[in-house]
This record gives sequence, C-alpha cells and structure tokens, in this order.
Amino acid sequence: MATEGKIKQKKIIDNIINIDGDASTVKGVADAFLLAVDDIDDERDIERCDHLIQEMLFVAVVAVLCGSESHRDMQTFAETQIEWLRQFIKLEHGVPSHDTFRRVLETLKPGCLDEAVRDMLQQLKLHDKGDHIAIDGKVLRGCYNTKGMSLLRTVSAWDTENGISLAQVATKNDEGKDVGEFNAIPVLIDMLDIKGKTVTVDAGGAYVEIAGAVVNGGGDYAIALKENQPTLYKEAVKSFQEWEERHFEGVDCYEESNHGHGRQERRTYRTVSVTDEKLLLKWPGLQTFVMGLFQRTVGGKTTEYRRYYFSSLACDDVERLGRILRKHWSIENNLHWVLDVSFGEDANRTRRGHGAENLSILRRVALSILNRHKDKMTIPNMKFRAAIDPVFRTKLCLKPPE
Repeated sequence: MATEGKIKQKKIIDNIINIDGDASTVKGVADAFLLAVDDIDDERDIERCDHLIQEMLFVAVVAVLCGSESHRDMQTFAETQIEWLRQFIKLEHGVPSHDTFRRVLETLKPGCLDEAVRDMLQQLKLHDKGDHIAIDGKVLRGCYNTKGMSLLRTVSAWDTENGISLAQVATKNDEGKDVGEFNAIPVLIDMLDIKGKTVTVDAGGAYVEIAGAVVNGGGDYAIALKENQPTLYKEAVKSFQEWEERHFEGVDCYEESNHGHGRQERRTYRTVSVTDEKLLLKWPGLQTFVMGLFQRTVGGKTTEYRRYYFSSLACDDVERLGRILRKHWSIENNLHWVLDVSFGEDANRTRRGHGAENLSILRRVALSILNRHKDKMTIPNMKFRAAIDPVFRTKLCLKPPE
C-alpha cells in the first residue's frame, strides 16, 4: 500500500469505534475484534478501494456466525442487515460485492488474521482462564484440485474448558515427521502463552522436539504413546506389566464411569514413574507413564482395550491426568466435528490463494463467540437465531467478558 494511502486512511479505532476514555477498555466482542484487526496492513492500493479491510472482516465474521458459507452469502447478509451493521461500522460506500470479499480473503496473509484473533482473545481476557490446551490436526477435504489430495491441512489449539479456538497453523499436504504436524505444532505452541497450562497431543505429536517446545514455554504435556516411538512405548508397556503382576499395589489410580444410550463405560487411569535414565535424559521434563484401561459394555457384551501416554506431570496428578486425557477429544467433538457439520467446512470448495485458510480462521472465531454464550441452545440453533433475531445477534456481539 502506498505511503500516501496509509496517511490518508484513518485508523478504524478513530473512525468507527466509540470508546470513552481508555482505548484499552473493551466493551464486548465487536469492539475487541475491531481493535484487533485495526493493525492489519492493507496491501491493496487504498486510493482505489472503497471498503476498509477491517470493516469487511467484521462483516465476514458476523455473516459466518449467522450461517454464511460463501462470499456471495456474505454480500447477501450485509445487504439485508446493513442498518444493523452500521451500529458498529460505517460502511460509507455501502456493501462490498462478493468478488471484493473473495479478493480480500484470497490475498490477506492468514498469519495477520490469526494474530489479530489472538489479540482479540487477549483483550477479552479469555486466554488466562483455561489450563488445558488440546492440539490436533484437521484436513479440509473440500479444498482440493485433485480428488483425494487436500490443499490444506491445519493444526489447531483448543481451550477445552471455554470452547475457544486459540490459534491455528497450516501444514504442508504430506504427512510425516519432516513435512507434517511435526513442524507445525512447535510453531503453534510458540504462538501461545502456555505457562502453567497442560498441553495434550495425540500420538502423531510424540516427538522430543514437541515435548521440548512445551517445557520451554513453561507448560506441562500429556502425549499419547504408540509404536511410532518404539523404545518409549515398549518401556511403558513393560513397566505396567511388571506392576500388573503385583496387582498394581501402591500404584496411583483414578477411575470414572458413566452410562447412557444403551452402553456403560468405565475408565481406569494408572500412573507410574519413568525410571530409565536414557529416556529421562532424552525427553525434556519426562516424569510419568500413564495407562488407560477402557471397558465398554453394550448389550451384555464387554470389550476392553488399553492406551498409553507419557507426561511431564507427576504420578500423584493421576486424577488431573485422567480428566484432561479424556477431555482432549473435545477438540475432535466440539471443534472439528462442529466445523464440518454446523459450518460446512469439509464441504467448502474454496481453494484459491489464502481463501480457504482465512475462512477457516473466521469459522473458528464465530464458533468461539457462540461458545461464550452459555445457554442450552445448540450451535446450529444459535446460528439460526442470530441470523433471524438482531437482538440476539447484538447480545452475542456485545456480551462483556465474564
């Protein structure tokens, strides 16, 4: 963007948001979002542009929150809700066209948008609440040129307690240590404030470098363990076999059970200290092996299986470990599944430029906003109500931090 254009373009905080006194005081989600995106550098020739990029991003995120799945949907939403939108932004030149939405989202660097989202969460003071962060990867299956070859894979960080998507990083298309999540997860961890928090990762993230990134960030880890780490896995299995022969006498244990939908489940977690000196030297912060014994009874038939984990938490934290290891799967159930089913992410065919990744970030912002509204309504029901009820939509956008 030309220097003259930068000088000519007013900051959105001066032009749009009216905050009395201290500009750091945030009234709600809308103010927090607009403040956060205010520093995004618009690389377009501003002299030839009618629409501020910050205004367009605000329209886009609210449109997605109300069910929009395409650039044309965003235009339609803005045209029908322009008077409501003008409570927050000016839209001096009317509503951007769907082609304008498309061009902006294709060219905007995703890192800038993701950083703005993290700033928004910081302003809302949500990043300090949860002490468990789950990390997992996701494939956008609709984003492909050749059938079966996705153009976009992402790794996300999920605040399991508050239902907030904290950040995401795109990975290369291939799996494996050198090109997949192995490189993306440390980058993601470095973006976040994990001091005092526990990070959980599935077995695909069971690498020394990832454990080291968590420890260096001041956090603890609990990572699933499979045969992709054969030495560590064999030592864990061996340790629990030896204790099982002694009937687990003196081994810390946590058990929970539940029943419903015709099945009964019991989960038993046991922890033992890691004693192998080579493993302790190799793996940063390593203290504990965890074994989960899972029993499920359906129709009178019981099945049983075991899973193994390793952690930097101490053995006597077995209850905490059991709870967070189970809660780790909320990233699949409450983030990835909801994005695919309620936001149509898997079916979306956007694939040019940065369009797919930026839309993915906007969906996560919308879901985080909806999850802040504690109610018995489902996500689809809240989206529908937000689309047809401006009063409810305003409540979502102005709700102050709890």
